Amino acid sequence: MNIALATIGCRTNQAENETLRTELKHAGCSLIDDPETADVVIVNTCSVTSHTEAKVRQLLHSLARRAPRVKILVTGCMVQQKGSELMCCQNVRWAVGNARKHEIPAILFEKREGIFLDEIRRVPVSVPQLLEAPAKAGRTRLHLKIQEGCDRACAYCIVPHLRGPSRSSPAEEVADACRRAIDAGYKEIVLTGTHIGQFQGGLLTLVERLLLIEGDFRLRLSSLDPAEISDNLLLLAGEEKKLCDHLHISVQSLSAEVLKAMNRTHTTLDALVEKLSDFRGRWPHAGLGADFIVGFPGETDAMFEATLASAGRIGFSYAHIFRFSSRPGTAAASVPHKIPASLKRLRSERLRAVIEKSRKKFIESQQGETRRVIVEQERPVRGVTSNYLSVEIPGFSAPHNSWLDVVIEGTMGSGKYCRAKAAF
Repeated sequence: MNIALATIGCRTNQAENETLRTELKHAGCSLIDDPETADVVIVNTCSVTSHTEAKVRQLLHSLARRAPRVKILVTGCMVQQKGSELMCCQNVRWAVGNARKHEIPAILFEKREGIFLDEIRRVPVSVPQLLEAPAKAGRTRLHLKIQEGCDRACAYCIVPHLRGPSRSSPAEEVADACRRAIDAGYKEIVLTGTHIGQFQGGLLTLVERLLLIEGDFRLRLSSLDPAEISDNLLLLAGEEKKLCDHLHISVQSLSAEVLKAMNRTHTTLDALVEKLSDFRGRWPHAGLGADFIVGFPGETDAMFEATLASAGRIGFSYAHIFRFSSRPGTAAASVPHKIPASLKRLRSERLRAVIEKSRKKFIESQQGETRRVIVEQERPVRGVTSNYLSVEIPGFSAPHNSWLDVVIEGTMGSGKYCRAKAAF
């Protein structure tokens, strides 16, 4: 059976696809890149915003048009919420919810078509036992899911309903998976999950344990909640060589009033802004990203201006900015004082301008700096630095999945990549 995988959404989805890829190969399937020549395409979906749901539908429509004979299996968060609806899409033969993702290989081989949807429950989180070498898997970094679900109740977020309560992989299993990944040749391991700061036993304790593993690798953390940004974690991110000098914080807003309405931590906002500003000043070369939601119901101009001011003060090197999208079943869905779409668009543009200014300043500070990348594309060389800069060396080639020291020269035309040269 030839199977192609596709995913829309977060790094957790990417990690799940990598685990599923390994399980399918172990079951005797052939994994291919071209969906048009596949027998089955598995699409891991996302339901965090209406925009991501629209992208799922567009992808399914495109697959049915380009590969009319292919059978499609949909899984993930949108299936957990709208499985019956997706089953009506052309060529979709299976809809598998989050609680039954681990059954996908068996479902395919038993040729049972239909909806496989249970109420989300405490399905244990397990790390992959079989890890392909990067060259065989066609990638250089491993997204390792260490945790699933969330115990928070943010007013705008549907994810706890779709992924269930927080539960974690045993720390020893995570450490063993990291060792196997390093032995297989992976040079970067990204710890991911729905809310990795809720890792049982403590995320910082786990990170410190993983950093003791021998080998030439680096560890990267996915998105973190502001409440989990401790002084010790900032110190590790700034100074520990094996931990990427890069943090991504889901701040969502930098207005205490908006955070309170979102049912998020708001009483320590001033301390957070101070802490992140100090981090930027102490480790100016570290990457510092953020997630923002603009246009939350009731957000006034003054509240938004507070976010703009603090974002400018901190100096993020990049950000993901989302316009508020009402999710049925969440507390925010029934909150009055909705923000007009035109004002949400204007606010997102203004925040992007502030972030772009600090991003340019950050890249300028990197010019002349020597950074280490993992070669993800051989010619021209492209790779990512530990502080999360995408770089390109025009006219230069190097082996895939090799380390390469580069000197940052500045931005390129599109702005997506920084121009660099080999540091020799």
